[in-house]
Amino acid sequence: MKQYFDFNKVLQEFSKIDASMGKSPILRAIRSGLTYMIPLLMIGSFALIALSLPIPAYQSIMRSLFGSQWGNIFLGIRDGTFNIFSLLMVVCISYSYTVESQDRYSPLNPIITSSIALCSFMVMSGISREGFAIANFGVIGVFLAMLIALTSSMLFMKLSSYKFLRMKVLTHGASASYSYAISAIFPAAITVAIFSIINQVVTYFFSISDMQNFLSDFFIGLFVKMGSTALTGILFMLMVHLFWFFGMHGSNMLEPVAQQVFATALEKNQALIQAGRVPTEIYTKTFFDTFVLMGGCGATLCLVAAIFIWGRHKNQRRLAKMSFLPVFFNINELMIFGMPIVLNPIFIIPFLMVPVIVTIVSYLAMRFGLIPYTKNLVEWTTPIFLSGYVATGSIRGSILQLVNLVIGTLCYVPFIKLSEGIAAINMKNNLDKVCATFKGREEHSIMSSLLSRHDDIGGITRLLAADLENDMDYEKLELFYQPQVDFNESIFGLEALLRWKHDNNHYIFPPLIIAMAEENQLIEKLGYWILDIACRDLKRIHREIDERIEVSVNVSALQLEDSNFADKVREILQKHELDPKKLKIEITEQLALISTRRIVDQIVAIKAMGVKLAMDDFGMGHSSLLYLKEYDFDSIKLDGSLIEEIVINNNCKNIVSTIVSLGKSLNYTVIAEYVETDAQRQVLHELGCNQYQGYLFSKAVPLNEAMSFILRSNKGKHI
Repeated sequence: MKQYFDFNKVLQEFSKIDASMGKSPILRAIRSGLTYMIPLLMIGSFALIALSLPIPAYQSIMRSLFGSQWGNIFLGIRDGTFNIFSLLMVVCISYSYTVESQDRYSPLNPIITSSIALCSFMVMSGISREGFAIANFGVIGVFLAMLIALTSSMLFMKLSSYKFLRMKVLTHGASASYSYAISAIFPAAITVAIFSIINQVVTYFFSISDMQNFLSDFFIGLFVKMGSTALTGILFMLMVHLFWFFGMHGSNMLEPVAQQVFATALEKNQALIQAGRVPTEIYTKTFFDTFVLMGGCGATLCLVAAIFIWGRHKNQRRLAKMSFLPVFFNINELMIFGMPIVLNPIFIIPFLMVPVIVTIVSYLAMRFGLIPYTKNLVEWTTPIFLSGYVATGSIRGSILQLVNLVIGTLCYVPFIKLSEGIAAINMKNNLDKVCATFKGREEHSIMSSLLSRHDDIGGITRLLAADLENDMDYEKLELFYQPQVDFNESIFGLEALLRWKHDNNHYIFPPLIIAMAEENQLIEKLGYWILDIACRDLKRIHREIDERIEVSVNVSALQLEDSNFADKVREILQKHELDPKKLKIEITEQLALISTRRIVDQIVAIKAMGVKLAMDDFGMGHSSLLYLKEYDFDSIKLDGSLIEEIVINNNCKNIVSTIVSLGKSLNYTVIAEYVETDAQRQVLHELGCNQYQGYLFSKAVPLNEAMSFILRSNKGKHI
């Protein structure tokens, strides 16, 4: 049977489109800039809800408690968020574009670029002209804000790339900020001047003093000419959502149309009803606010419902939870910019399709008399079901909203699945990118932070660190165990190794987990969790299999800096009723190198209680031998670079032989890691090393597999 639909092929094609769009610094800047605005959108959304909650009892209580001016606080918050939305967008998008374009231009300070973009926007806004409306700085001016943020940033960065335009003033003690500022004077002046000239040209030759009013008049004229037809409402909704998809507040951009064309239609219905006649207008502003824009543009409530019911992606569900309350009151900016839906090729189809479909369904329901025409004005923040009842004066209005909600939710479902599939592919690619960066940093001994970076690597790492903290809280991390064996392949110990399977079903590079935990100040919590789980699992092994097995746990310097480390280790051992001699703490040479008095005290304390001490990666540095006299090690683990060439490299053989001989005199055992061939084991045995760990025997495996391995290996043997 021929297969007509290949979901994986569709997934790959959409992934290519998304990846292609993701490479564009312009689109990346827009997405990042809108993401930066999420906190302000969230604050503004809740202020609007608190201000206009359409419950008479609530409004009455607030007035009686706080007086008639009770809403001024929320009005102030609105003024500081939504009413300067365009100004914020200029700054955020310009900043993001500067960061995204650093590879193409000489390094520039993003704050300077953003300031120049803001100046250019103010120049184009016509703020000094008579009739200027402060509303142009709100959501209504986003198109101009986005356009100027990008073009002014491009122009300034291009001008700054010309050396003859960059002033250089070298003075004693001048900071980098001072140098950036001085070098930006001429490029900044030219950029702002160009936009001022453009503004004057547009005003003089085209008589356009306010671009927003010009666009509004154009659209009003278009819809007035069309008249009231079935296609009018469909075209209106389509245009609103096309604007939204490209990051412009479609509802506000076409608000003049809604007021002059569709708000008057509601007034006509009300006049006909008062005259005892039947209303005639289906398309009214209340019609769209109530039956189409459920949860805001794109019928966002349907998207949230689809994520709740069918979504499996953790971050999408987290966003849906945060967005639910604002969306319930038809405030959807958090969802639109947080998903994001703006400029997202995956969601363009349902985002445009759902409003059109529910417009048609609602139109037909009223046209054939199934639902009464809208007759009452309803505030756009009125939640679903209540708004349907109030608008029509009938419970059938609420039923129509339910039908539309179900239809819209079902339309979004396949795209949720598609989005999650692409997110998994992108996450895999992003994780590979972060791991490659981290490994390169390790190879060159670079200790710079990943979380503090402002590029993609930093963003991905911060997202990963948040997931790590969440999975730690829900105990989704695991410990695997790699057996340690003697020459006869009897198991005497296990090394506990951290494993984290991310939501995309890929295990995260363990050293990266530790690095993120250290940077995010989670290492103490993670370290004690590892110790606790390792001791719990060892107790089970002792109870069910063999009391002679010991467990090794790696400990970082930050853990040992905790003055309570030894006490907490004692508590964990007592909790699981374990012999301290069965626990071995492993430290690296780097840790020994940076040892402080506090670290030394903790090591001495754990040794005093009977816990064993091992040095990991012994021989990888030039100072390994120096630390043998500083610490009373019970064992050392040979660095893998020595084992890799031990069969063919006589120098490696001589080094291992010397370490083994020294171990006999200093009373420590030697464990060879990364043993992968029988030839390596045989050479090590001939050199006197009889304890091994590596893939020749077993990789790191979950506890149950490790226990089965112990049973098979130690049956009838004596360690």
